[in-house]
Amino acid sequence: MGKRGYLVAALIKAFVSSLHPGVSQRREPLCLCATVVKLALLLGILTTFTGFCETLTPETAPAASPTRLASPLPPGVPTLDEMAGDWKNRTELEQFPSIHNFNGQMLVNKDFASVSWLASPPFSQCFHSGVLKLDGKVPVAEKFRWFPYQAVRSGSADGLAIETINRMIFDTRGVLWRITLSNTQPHALSAKISLGLIGSISKLTESNSWDWAYAQPGADGPKRRYEETEAIRDAIGSSLPRPLENASDYEARLEESGTVLVVSDKKTSARTAFAFAHKPDSLTSDGHRGLAAWNVRLAPGNTRTIEFVMAFGEGAGVTSDALGWADRFGAVFANARDLWEQRYAQAFTPHNGFFEGNLPVLQTQDPALRRNYYMGVVTMLLMLRDQLPYSPRVFVAGGPRYGASVQFIWDTGMMATLFALLEPQAMRAYIIKTLQWDLDQCLAFDYYGNRAFGYRYVANYPMLFRIATTYLRDTRDRAFLDQKVGDKTFLEHLDRLALHYRNYLMPDGGLADFGGDPWHFLECVPTYIHATAGFNAAYVHMLREMAELYASLGHVELAAERRAAADKLAAAIPPLYAAGKGFWQSRYPDGRQFDMRHCLDFQFVAQSIPGDLSPATRREMREFVLRELLTKNWMRAQSLQDPAAERSDRPDHGPMGAYAGWPPETVDGLCHLGYWQDALDFYRRCEAVTHEGAFSQGHEFYGPKKRDYDAPMRIANEGTICREALCGAAFTDVVTRAFFGFRPALNNQTMLWEPAQPRGFSAKLRHVRWGDAFFTITSDPGGLVAEKESGTDQ
Repeated sequence: MGKRGYLVAALIKAFVSSLHPGVSQRREPLCLCATVVKLALLLGILTTFTGFCETLTPETAPAASPTRLASPLPPGVPTLDEMAGDWKNRTELEQFPSIHNFNGQMLVNKDFASVSWLASPPFSQCFHSGVLKLDGKVPVAEKFRWFPYQAVRSGSADGLAIETINRMIFDTRGVLWRITLSNTQPHALSAKISLGLIGSISKLTESNSWDWAYAQPGADGPKRRYEETEAIRDAIGSSLPRPLENASDYEARLEESGTVLVVSDKKTSARTAFAFAHKPDSLTSDGHRGLAAWNVRLAPGNTRTIEFVMAFGEGAGVTSDALGWADRFGAVFANARDLWEQRYAQAFTPHNGFFEGNLPVLQTQDPALRRNYYMGVVTMLLMLRDQLPYSPRVFVAGGPRYGASVQFIWDTGMMATLFALLEPQAMRAYIIKTLQWDLDQCLAFDYYGNRAFGYRYVANYPMLFRIATTYLRDTRDRAFLDQKVGDKTFLEHLDRLALHYRNYLMPDGGLADFGGDPWHFLECVPTYIHATAGFNAAYVHMLREMAELYASLGHVELAAERRAAADKLAAAIPPLYAAGKGFWQSRYPDGRQFDMRHCLDFQFVAQSIPGDLSPATRREMREFVLRELLTKNWMRAQSLQDPAAERSDRPDHGPMGAYAGWPPETVDGLCHLGYWQDALDFYRRCEAVTHEGAFSQGHEFYGPKKRDYDAPMRIANEGTICREALCGAAFTDVVTRAFFGFRPALNNQTMLWEPAQPRGFSAKLRHVRWGDAFFTITSDPGGLVAEKESGTDQ
């Protein structure tokens, strides 16, 4: 049988054992199995050599691969190719497409080959990976298309049609290129194609290297190089390209085979290797980088395809990985898609062998509802990292230009229901870790450096409370209430969060004044400070939640105390209302009040104290949102009429766009106020932004019509916006918790919220887990009905 045969047999046995119905769903064997299968696939043991592949157009899905091992897409779930964006002209885009592979992230550039912002902690790239030249000139792409698993660039130069498809090798440190040159002319064409090979990647292990703004190598040592990197990218294709200023830090050499270039970082152990599926006409090195070249002659209608890989990391395995991937390029290229889609399918499959839990399957004939729901899941998976040393499941806040190892409280709170359903034990560990931070000093956790960092967000307390109580609601893990976390039980920590507002009470003892630093609130809105209606309302809700929880535990006196405190705080909020106008004000220490025409107050007030509002106030709040915030296909975070609108210049929290978490939170607020049809109509309209790609940190309005209701939108670049952001998962979360009412009570007695209220659409949400049982929730003209699914209990 031989060593290879025994290895194959062992791998298959491990895989089959993991799928046996009698196998426990504990984390350890499942992770081991997933790791073993992934290793086998990368080694090529479970794949077959497919040889030289024909051109793959972005409209065409790759051929079926033998790596489709398990978890087919459930009925109703769109494929990843269905979730792709539309073709976009270069002039329409502020950010070019990105790629994430559960291990790292990167952006493509405007030429046909180079990539930037490649990061997989502890490895970080500066500069770019090298441009493609046609007869000595750098052509730039005319069109781009984003897919969850790849980026496509397309255009033409000197009679040649050029298409580049980039993928990242599934869940490991490698990048794939397939560049296709096609002669579209009626006569033969000859050209010299050259490709720069720049391996400017270092291993950065200092504890502060992996902050939100992570470090990159460079001429004067590792540091954050945002402006420098963006200037280099912008100069691509110009007559004065930027040089690699730290070229002397790298040593490049050719392997004897003549098909591999290895670049070593002289200052760290990082290595980068480029390898080709088919040997270039020439492959040379100038000592710190390489150059591959081809003399191409194409008859009319003929094509030439260049396929190569870049591996990075440390040790001899980097070179062997590059060689192996290049040798099996067709199979590895297909795996990069197939295994991504398999993980996507696993996310919806109970007992799937990778995730501890699963997300619900939405079955609907409503195309906008369907696309938004599944794009929220795709966005969540883009942000998943499974290789960071201090947690096996991290959902980074955004990328690729930020946050390669960082999870924020605020963003995590917006997808708390999904977190509880998909990875409950990872969520529990996150809660335990986060409860032990100083929340007045930190806002996020770096899972490479194992440290909390940042500064105070006023939202830290209410959003961590949402995360923690959502875990309790959805998992029914009541035993957690008595577990010690540091010197307090989990229940005591919840109470501590709910009572934190008392540290900020104003002298009259009514409202809480959370301070005068805008960076602790919305960062870019200078007037949104002090005693805001939204954050005070959030504490009313937290106190009432604690009252409900204490009552369910038989702590009658504590329940009464928290309820009384909530009522007192709630009674202090109405004087902040701008009567007849639908928005709220903030009170400053000197007693002055200032208009806050921002979505954040609407969201927190509507979600937290709807029962305390008069019918007239609820109606006016709805009218304000429809009149000043919602647009044809998106929303403004801040009204154009806000006094600070001209000074709030970021596209995520200002008047010229919105953070992707704001629309679903606004939808939830409209539902709480009773405006279900408005909520559904607006939710559907937001589908328009998904035709560029996944949900972003900021979708902005632009052009001469940017102040109009029907202003055009795009993913923003201004203000160092992340192309993808975890908050976009809220588009799925709000469907689950609001439109389908999966919002279990803290007393553990009821699962559905407002079940008698019709939602305005007919659909099913399958495999919704509450505790140890699974349910199908049906929305029809009569409201919501939940039915327990047979045979799916743990």
